[in-house]
Amino acid sequence: MTSRERVRMALNHQEPDRVPVDLWGSASRIHTQQYEKIAEHLGLELRSSDILRPGTTTEYVDFRISDVVDSDFRSVDILQPENFTKYQDEKNNTIDEWGIGRQLHNGFNAITYHPLADLEMDTLKKHKWPDANDKGRAKGLGTLAKDWYDNTDYAITATSAVSGVVFENCQYLCGTEDFMVAMYEEEEFVDALVDKLTEVVTEIYLNYLKDVGDYCEWVEFTEDFATQNGLFISPELFRRFFKKGHQQMFAAIKKQHPNIKIWFHSCGAIKGMIPELLDCGVDILNPMQPFAKGMDSVEIKKEFGKDVCFHGGIDIQYALPGTPEQLEEEVKERIRAFAPGGGYILSPTNHVQSDVPIDNFFKLYEYAHKYGNYPIDIK
Repeated sequence: MTSRERVRMALNHQEPDRVPVDLWGSASRIHTQQYEKIAEHLGLELRSSDILRPGTTTEYVDFRISDVVDSDFRSVDILQPENFTKYQDEKNNTIDEWGIGRQLHNGFNAITYHPLADLEMDTLKKHKWPDANDKGRAKGLGTLAKDWYDNTDYAITATSAVSGVVFENCQYLCGTEDFMVAMYEEEEFVDALVDKLTEVVTEIYLNYLKDVGDYCEWVEFTEDFATQNGLFISPELFRRFFKKGHQQMFAAIKKQHPNIKIWFHSCGAIKGMIPELLDCGVDILNPMQPFAKGMDSVEIKKEFGKDVCFHGGIDIQYALPGTPEQLEEEVKERIRAFAPGGGYILSPTNHVQSDVPIDNFFKLYEYAHKYGNYPIDIK
C-alpha cells in the first residue's frame, strides 16, 4: 500500500495496512538546536535551502529525515512575501508584516510589541495589514506540489499559512490580557478586529492554496484555544466572536478546493471546544495532548472518533524526553486508543524539543512502525 493510499484510508475512517506517521507539519517540526544534532548524527550537511522559517525556533524542514523515519508525508510550506522584509525597530524588536514585534530569548521568540495595544478603533482603521496577494508566498509551490503528486506516492499536505489564525493574532496585536478584557468591555473593537483578521487570513489562504490545494489531502490551521488545564475562553465566547468567521473561512477554502480537508491544531485541554470546531468544518484534530486535563485518548476517540480524525497523540512532555521504555509504552497506548477503525495519524504532539535524546527521536518512529500494523493487537 502506498503512503497516499494509506493516509486516504485513515482519513476515511478505514483501517489501512498500518497507522500513517507524520513529520514536519505545522505542529511536528524539530527545534533548530535539535535538528542540528539529528543532522550531525545522520551525517547530513546543513543546507540553506532547508531553512524555510528563518528567525523562528523551528527553522528547518528537511525531507531527508522524513525518508529516514519512513514518514508518509510531504508538506508544502508557505514562503516569505516578496514585498516585505522584517526589520528592527529602535527598541530591537523584529517587526513582521503584521506589525507585531518579537525578540529572541533563550532560543524562543517572545512577542514584545503589540501594535493595537491601545484598543482604539482609529488605530485599527489605520493599521497596515499584510498584502494577501503578495505572489512571493506561493512562488513555485504549485510546480512542487504537482511534481510530488505525479512522481511520488507521498500524501501531500499544506502547512499553516498564518500562525495563530485569528484568536492568537488578536492577542499578538493587542496583548493577551488586554484582548481578553476587551471581549467584555470593547465588543465593537473586537468585532471589527476579528472581521478584518478573518478577511485577511482567508485571502492569504486562498492565494496560497490556489495552485497547490488540489494536490493536498488537507490544509493546516494552528490556533491555541486551550491551556494545559482548560480553555482560554468559553465556548460561548467562541460562538460570540469567532465561530462565524471560522465557518466562513473553512467554507471558502472547501469551495475553492472541494476535496481538501481542514486540519486544526490547538494545544491543551481542548475537549470542551471540539463540538464547536467540528461544527465549523474541522476534519482532523491535532495534537490530542494526552496529559492535558480531560484529554483521555480512549474517551476522546469514543466520543468524537466517528466525526473527526486525530493527528498527533505522542506526548512530548514526559514520554519523548523519557526512557525508551516510557516512549515505547506511550506509542503503544496511543495506538491502542486512537487507531482502531482508522482515523489516526501518529506524530509528536508538538515540535520535537532539544531535551529529547537523539535515539528517542528515531525510536518513536521505530515503535510506530512496529506496533501500528492493522489489525491492532498490542498486548
